Amino acid sequence: MPSMDFPAGQVAVVTGAAGGIGAATAARYAEAGADVFLTDIGDKVHDIAKAISSKYPERKVHSFVADISDEKSVLGMAEEVKRVFGRVNHIAAVAGIVQKIAPVEHTDYAEWRRTFGVNIDGAFLVTKSLIPLLRSSGGGSIVTVSSVWGQSGRANFAAYCASKAAHSGLIQSLAQELAPSVRVNAVAPGHIKTDMHEVALQSMSEDRHQSKEDVRKHEWGAIPLGDGGDPRAIADTIVFLSSPASAYITGSTIDANGGLVFRT
Repeated sequence: MPSMDFPAGQVAVVTGAAGGIGAATAARYAEAGADVFLTDIGDKVHDIAKAISSKYPERKVHSFVADISDEKSVLGMAEEVKRVFGRVNHIAAVAGIVQKIAPVEHTDYAEWRRTFGVNIDGAFLVTKSLIPLLRSSGGGSIVTVSSVWGQSGRANFAAYCASKAAHSGLIQSLAQELAPSVRVNAVAPGHIKTDMHEVALQSMSEDRHQSKEDVRKHEWGAIPLGDGGDPRAIADTIVFLSSPASAYITGSTIDANGGLVFRT
């Protein structure tokens, strides 16, 4: 059976690498044998990189602060990847934010654009900027992070749901454009134990006038596997979709939601 490990010298770029899923994904790539370029909007990404480098000293690990919703910043990031590694084999577009909870009629356009700017514009800008280097490196994989809420709308979260739904169109277009040398897929998590999910739970708590723990109990109670997901479960799925073990999968969105939503 094909391995989930990578040949020596392969490079993975991970956005949102200071967050729960992003940090877990960067560490999982290193564990699987890849060198890793981590990027996020704040300096915390440097601490994550140091921790991974300490745990996997045989890997080359580099971190870089960038705003993926800003084209100039992303182009600077892509130049840094080329300068430091000279190649890229895998892109994991993990970065994402949750909107301020509000019905559409009370959602500011600036908040709509902020949400789209990170959640889908960022995935577009990062992949666009790195495609030439990905091609010249012999191809590889792109994985973006969608959401279970991108598969079905959720009241008061229209900007978030719509921005995540857009990933399906993006990855399917890229999968056709870049085949056969690059495979492109997405992962759709459910309720994952991250800081961003805690923000969403707090927003729902305030909106529903319930305690945060009551909201958590209600939301997680709908998960057949009985608990919120560990970020490492999503990291495993991302690395699987990057690895030779998924060599015949492209243009697909893989659900990793504990059974929260079933699709035919």
